[in-house]
Amino acid sequence: MRTRLRFTALACVLAGLFACDREPPRPSVILISVDTLRSDYLALYNREGVPTPALEALRADGVLYRLAYAPIPLTLPAHLTALTGLLPSQHGVRDNGGFRFEASGRSYLPQRLHGLGYATGAFVSSFVLRGNSGMATGFDVYDDDLSTAGSPPFGTLQRPGAQTIQRALDWVEGVKQGPFFLFLHLYEPHLPYAAPAEFTARFPDPYAAEVAYADSLLAGFFARLRQLGLYEPALILFMSDHGEGLGDHQYQEHGLLLYREALQVPLILKAPSAKGAGETVDTPVQLADIAPTIERWVGLETDPSVEGRPLQEAGPDAVRTIVAETFLPRLHYGWSELSSVIEFPYHLIWGPQPELYDLANDPAELNDIFEAM
Repeated sequence: MRTRLRFTALACVLAGLFACDREPPRPSVILISVDTLRSDYLALYNREGVPTPALEALRADGVLYRLAYAPIPLTLPAHLTALTGLLPSQHGVRDNGGFRFEASGRSYLPQRLHGLGYATGAFVSSFVLRGNSGMATGFDVYDDDLSTAGSPPFGTLQRPGAQTIQRALDWVEGVKQGPFFLFLHLYEPHLPYAAPAEFTARFPDPYAAEVAYADSLLAGFFARLRQLGLYEPALILFMSDHGEGLGDHQYQEHGLLLYREALQVPLILKAPSAKGAGETVDTPVQLADIAPTIERWVGLETDPSVEGRPLQEAGPDAVRTIVAETFLPRLHYGWSELSSVIEFPYHLIWGPQPELYDLANDPAELNDIFEAM
């Protein structure tokens, strides 16, 4: 009996030693994108903005990036930047149509996570993110079924967010033993703004009503993750691909201009076990940082040639140059393309008539100081 006990004790010690050498399990990763969401329409970023209880709860558990920027105010190329760490000029997709992404030879996050053994699933709400754009590479499941969407114009062809979330949750239930990578995309508040009556009654501004509605959908999504025990241990990133003009600079939509309302987006990172909960980072960051951030969390080496850098490096002394572009004016209207550079606090917009703004003192970009410099 004593011999057996000694062997049992020794086995326990050895098991403990091997457990110490074993790498901790990789976290499941959830990337959520709410399309066309201006950061300053959220109370998180602007006290006069829309209350969003679900996002505020996520922010309480995570890190808020106050100055996050898109590389282009268009859905497909902006999402590809988030999933590659590459700018549109590097991944080759400069518009929502007419270009196809080729993952071969590039660092594409879904493909890399799949290679690590992650179950990979994408559930998107817009035709713009259709799988045959090249985005489906590396995903076990790429659900872009818009059969219930009818036949509106190309840019507004969408699936209701509630349906997309339900399909995503059904998939998560089957892979919850993990690790898994989920990309969830909601098209509210993209045009046409058509929130349910209970939200339009509370928010006369139809865009604001859709923002509140999108948040309510996420509340149900997060609640289900908690019920499944998946919320706390997961790495969750929340983003938008670009903003919306809403009449600023005499432009209602997005894609044509490069002002702050189109480029500045919300970005929240909730780490496993809520590490860093409640922190705010004021260093400028960009959507290209998302793929490298996830890669570092799961133990992948980031390709040093990509534009993005892990958000973990966005300390107070970090200096970033953020660039953006839009070729939509040239491709659709034969006008000049535009490019911009942000070296905070300055934002230079380069085109036929260059403009320069001091974002610290003129965040709405109403006072062009280019000629004065």
